[in-house]
Amino acid sequence: MIYLKRVIQKYLDWLIILLMNKKKVGLFFGTFDPIHNGHLNIAKYIIEENFAQEVWLVVTPENPIKLKNNISNFHHRYNMVDIATKKYANIIPSDLELNLKKPNYTIDTLEYVSNKMTNVEFSLIIGEDNYKIFDTWKDYKKILSDYKIYIYPRKGTLKESPHIINDNAMYIGGPRIDLSSTNIRNIVSKKSDPKDLISLEVMKYINNNKLYQ
Repeated sequence: MIYLKRVIQKYLDWLIILLMNKKKVGLFFGTFDPIHNGHLNIAKYIIEENFAQEVWLVVTPENPIKLKNNISNFHHRYNMVDIATKKYANIIPSDLELNLKKPNYTIDTLEYVSNKMTNVEFSLIIGEDNYKIFDTWKDYKKILSDYKIYIYPRKGTLKESPHIINDNAMYIGGPRIDLSSTNIRNIVSKKSDPKDLISLEVMKYINNNKLYQ
């Protein structure tokens, strides 16, 4: 019964948005170093289940919480996302954080795009690992109150069916990400082929630009 109510509410929300002529866009932030099929599968699932009409893969210049060393040049990472999404009309590469004030906090980016594009309802797509530390994010309570959050399962989690955490946050079903960009970089650095983990076109870009060697 609870699941049925959730499904009904989801489609009622969807109908209301359509009637208001607002497009639903999910923002999926990441370093994407490199983008892999797990990222794309989550984005496709979000669209297929009508959580959003479009998913923007927002390539982050830096992460103010998890400062990473030796990440690839922003433009290489953006180019790989652009290459990987060319055949998907509703999965969009985004460099919107590139020229925003640093450090890039999610709340600032959400408010920026919401104020700039008032005809769009933006939501946030994050992994369960990030949701576990969500209370360390800047203005996390405001994000929870103002934006829908869709949380996808990571390796080792048991959350397989969608369920609501609160009014704006919910675990979604769908593909569990059992791979990481770190693993792919390690595979490439050992001169191995990350077959079936990333697209052939992205792998060609990696080889042509001698990334992760």
